[in-house]
Amino acid sequence: MNPPSEILSLCDRLLDGQLTAEEHARLESLVLTDPDACREYVEVLHLHAALRQSASRLGDAPLAEVLRSMPAAGKVIRPQFRAWWKIAAALVLGALVWSAFAFRAGERPIARLVEVKAARWENSSLPTQPGSALQRGRLHLAEGLARIVFRSGAEVSLEGPAELELLDGNACFLHSGALVAHVPEPARGFRVGTAHAELIDHGTDFGISADAAGRAQVQVLEGDVELRHGRSGETLRLATRQSASVTAERLSPRGPEVDEPDRNAFARAESRPATVTLTSATGAGDAAYVVSPNSPTHFSDTLLLLKNTATTSYRRKALLRFDLTALPPGGIAEAALTLNFEATGFGYASLLGPSTFAVYGVIDEAQDAWTADSLTWENAPAFSPEAGAVDPAHAVKLGTFAMPAGVASGSYAISGPALAGFLAADANRRATLVVVRESMERQSNSAVHGFAGNHHPTLAPPTLRLVLK
Repeated sequence: MNPPSEILSLCDRLLDGQLTAEEHARLESLVLTDPDACREYVEVLHLHAALRQSASRLGDAPLAEVLRSMPAAGKVIRPQFRAWWKIAAALVLGALVWSAFAFRAGERPIARLVEVKAARWENSSLPTQPGSALQRGRLHLAEGLARIVFRSGAEVSLEGPAELELLDGNACFLHSGALVAHVPEPARGFRVGTAHAELIDHGTDFGISADAAGRAQVQVLEGDVELRHGRSGETLRLATRQSASVTAERLSPRGPEVDEPDRNAFARAESRPATVTLTSATGAGDAAYVVSPNSPTHFSDTLLLLKNTATTSYRRKALLRFDLTALPPGGIAEAALTLNFEATGFGYASLLGPSTFAVYGVIDEAQDAWTADSLTWENAPAFSPEAGAVDPAHAVKLGTFAMPAGVASGSYAISGPALAGFLAADANRRATLVVVRESMERQSNSAVHGFAGNHHPTLAPPTLRLVLK
């Protein structure tokens, strides 16, 4: 037997589920060693897949439409495939009676996708073209609407994002998302399962939504439904305009529903951590910078300047104070400090490499009473004569950040437990921070860095964002 003929024979037995172990080994050997045999194998399997898809897609199509899908007259077909195209014609034509006769048990469609609107699908195991016959499987609608009619006559409108599993001609399982169902009398008993309960319809219109945690909301628009809780076995009957919520623990009736069902009630009911934003311009906050002696030029009213030089002049540090009195009791879970940098125009960035900055918290609360007008280089809190350091007896490092060479602008931040802990432990509710440039310039005339203070016309001042416990 030549390889193409043998491939056809072996593929026939493979698709019929009759391939023996020896035949499987022979088929594998042919496909892996003979390019022509490999091509034959791919084409046969592709044809088989196309026929199965066409059988579903063309189930209710007019004969003329089915015939248009067949090869055009006169088209040259390779001799070894003429018999296959005859089989293809017979199978595709046989799809016309798909809805009335099943080829094998369980292959009769259980629903049909009749309409979609602005739909986008993801990872669905079922066809998603309008008009498609649907077997058991999942539909994952990322966005838009999809209307599905079950074999029983029950009609479901799925609202993306949602994931729905079709179980049989009168049942489905809502993994997540929302649907609205219309159940006519012949479909009475239609069932919708969720992670923690099952809804049994008694001839009605209803809406149901489920979140990723399996919690569900049910609203009866008209008629009567029954809920059965999976864990407790509890049952609950709901009539027109009544609603209920479903959790892993219980069913909870919610009384008459308003005209706008709250599908996100669980999310709104969950306690979210409170967040607070403070700036150095809030309340008793303040912001300033200090310059080492013998620095007669290059000042700014809008930027807080930073520089670390080998000389004793033109050194600069910034100081910030935040008023914490408005914070409610209960502690600080998370904290972040954001500084907005802008080019100062002083010095040359090309003479400066990558820069590292540090933020310190002043722990000597007696030094929190400074004012921008009275600050000097020597009386600054946690004073150290070094531009890139502070007195470790009066301050603790809270974090660092880095700026690439040649960069002079942008937002930079520190965060973490050190900052949150320092702010939470502040007793007088006035927190002073010192910002320094740890990196020393490599040669004179290098750039001066600066970030927005309390009086910058466009950039936000130093900002604390806090998550409270």
